[in-house]
Amino acid sequence: MTPFSLRGRLLLGSVVAIIVATFLAGVGINAISGLAVRALALSEIDEELRVLLAAVDINSSNQLFLDDTPTDPRFGIPNGGFYWQIGRNGNVELRSQSLWEQNLPWLRSRSRPRDADRATDMKGPNGSHLLAVERSISIPSASGDQIVDIVMALDNSELAPARWRFFYAMAPSLGVLSVALIAAVMAFLRYGLRPLNDLRTALMAVQERSARKITGQFPREVQPLVDDLNGLLASRETQLTQARARAGDLAHGLKTPLAALEATARILSEEGMSERAAAIQTEVSRMEAQIKRTLAQTRASLAAAHTVGVLNASADLQKIISVMRRLSVEREIEFDLVAPGEMWLAIDEADFADITGNLIDNARKWAAGRVKVCLSLLPEHEGVELLIEDDGPGLPEDAEIAFIRRGRRLDESVAGTGFGLAIAKDLVEAYDGKLTLARSGLGGLSVTVSLPMRLIKDRQAALEE
Repeated sequence: MTPFSLRGRLLLGSVVAIIVATFLAGVGINAISGLAVRALALSEIDEELRVLLAAVDINSSNQLFLDDTPTDPRFGIPNGGFYWQIGRNGNVELRSQSLWEQNLPWLRSRSRPRDADRATDMKGPNGSHLLAVERSISIPSASGDQIVDIVMALDNSELAPARWRFFYAMAPSLGVLSVALIAAVMAFLRYGLRPLNDLRTALMAVQERSARKITGQFPREVQPLVDDLNGLLASRETQLTQARARAGDLAHGLKTPLAALEATARILSEEGMSERAAAIQTEVSRMEAQIKRTLAQTRASLAAAHTVGVLNASADLQKIISVMRRLSVEREIEFDLVAPGEMWLAIDEADFADITGNLIDNARKWAAGRVKVCLSLLPEHEGVELLIEDDGPGLPEDAEIAFIRRGRRLDESVAGTGFGLAIAKDLVEAYDGKLTLARSGLGGLSVTVSLPMRLIKDRQAALEE
């Protein structure tokens, strides 16, 4: 995952949101658990309070007494955490042993009816915090019905362990839920961003020239981008076609003036001005070579952009070398070809013929007696390599490689325009390849053409295309 990637941003935002949501859920569960524990505590207080209400009575001496006492052992332990007291008119007459000699405050309020429970938090013995419930009942006596108030309280410190036990029981579930949500988000991102990966794959196919436009099914949000890219590709294709047409028109328009210049050179030669005729003829040849190179560049740009044609490079090399042998019958040059039985390349046949033809013909012209051509795969399947060597004089020590860009000739004694290597280099680079010159092991010039792996096709794919 690259830094600041869309996937990374979405994942980071989702993880932060899940963590925050889990934290808030924990806070909410903790609050809910507090309410639940409080409700359970009130239920426990209510049970004991009912027992106490059933046991309290007034004797003939107008004193309160209990027929039975609550059985919870905490009532019998000083500061045991569970307390009760009974009284009338704000006076405490009976209390649990847990209160010892202390009293609880009364909760009775004029705003509440006598028969309603009153529950609240209050201060207890030794500064403890209590959850207390007060209830008032009417008890008949010899002097008439009397209102008796009962307060029962439970120490809040006994509620906290139950509350935290509940929270600790829920915490693992929250953790598992968070992990599950993060995993779900990752799966969602993988699924949701798949159209972008598909778009990238389609763009790579266009870049590798195995397709002319982006194809496939894309969501409505991505389809406008696909349409715009296809429009851009179509515009580029139109521009290349127009450029090729303009170059063809230019070449066609120059044919007549060049033919006129050649005719003028012949006339001058016939009139005895051979030097002027030769100069004109030389410049005409250079212009023709330059036109040829420009046309080759234009054709290569369009063909490379469209990946026109698939050919068996080994078979085409054999044909070209066969032609070179016929051109070299007077010099008896030996041609060696080392190539696999089949190697299919996605390259225009005319471009491949121009590349190999110019390079092998150049080697033929300079060779003393031997030309070697090797076609092979690069190590680790990085592409294909074409090596052409000769046993001629090779490059002078002070020669500049830049001559292949300018049509410069190193030796005027050999026929040619000097544009053969330049044309081959332009065509190779149009297919994202590389052409390099070096000293040959045979003693002459070594020309290496490296083409990318994407141009290599298997036989079945080549036949299908």
